[in-house]
Amino acid sequence: MRILWEKAVVATFCLYNTYKIKPDGNLAFYFLISIIFSLMMDLLNNKKIKAIIYISFAMICFSDTLFVFYLPLILYNMYLDFSTYIIFSLPLIFMNFSLSNSFISVISVYLAAMTKKHKLILDENKTVRDKLKGETLYLEKYNKQLKIDKEKDVHIAILTERNRIARQLHDSIGHVISSSILQVEALKIISTEDNVIKNLNILQKTLKNGMEDIRKSIHNLYNESLDLESQIEKLCNEVPAIDTEIIYRIEDNLSYNLKFDILSVVKEGITNCIKHSNATKLRISLFSQPKFYSIIIKDNGNNFDKKALLSTKGIGLVSMKEIANKYNGFLNYKFDNGFKIHLTLMKG
Repeated sequence: MRILWEKAVVATFCLYNTYKIKPDGNLAFYFLISIIFSLMMDLLNNKKIKAIIYISFAMICFSDTLFVFYLPLILYNMYLDFSTYIIFSLPLIFMNFSLSNSFISVISVYLAAMTKKHKLILDENKTVRDKLKGETLYLEKYNKQLKIDKEKDVHIAILTERNRIARQLHDSIGHVISSSILQVEALKIISTEDNVIKNLNILQKTLKNGMEDIRKSIHNLYNESLDLESQIEKLCNEVPAIDTEIIYRIEDNLSYNLKFDILSVVKEGITNCIKHSNATKLRISLFSQPKFYSIIIKDNGNNFDKKALLSTKGIGLVSMKEIANKYNGFLNYKFDNGFKIHLTLMKG
């Protein structure tokens, strides 16, 4: 826009000079031809072609020296394209010398130099801005990953302590009860009264049942990790404003890391629904196929903030894509009567 305004001012002075020199001439012809040459310089990018057009204008000046009064307009573009090489065109001014035309030529070149300098500063600012934006997005992604890693570390620490307690209980309580059962068995051998033996049998059976219950509890405590289905239900309960349906069809014994990654995907899907959509319903489906796991998250929103959702592919969508790549899977998303995310994670 700045270039157009400056060229419009220069062209106006050129027209005025032409009018002063030849008021009864066909001024519109000279004006339009010069404007066409100038606009061609703005539209073309190939410098070789531009050089040919500049030479063509110089030849026109030789054929009709009145075109020299539009040289300031051409010099404006020439400086933007070739900088100091415009010195080779200065002799054209003396073909039909005018002090005012020379002055306008100097002003035109000065405006072009300032515009070029301004453009360089803008380009540098854009480069810095893009770099800062990229670093900001990287920091956001890095902080988000740190948060996920921290949550995972907390879960792992809890599980490690739980397993340690389970082993300790198994070693201590299990040993005590096993010893008690053996002692009861010894008492049965040395006892001669039927009533005592009967009660000892009951006691022994009770101890065995208790031992079995303790073993089952310790086994469950030792092996329990992340209950994926209950955690997803917990996330959905935190957003009562959205009617959420959960379809959970995974019977496999998933690893802790896989459960955590699936939970992260579901969390991102719920967050996207809340932040970028006016959805009132949300369906979360998890299926186990023979070769892969399928996670589908779909809402019924019809007023999306698509720019925010898909900007830089969205930090959330980037995280989902990385999780898909981690398991050699893929991520698809589309706007189809709502926003739908389909994530596939390969088994094995």
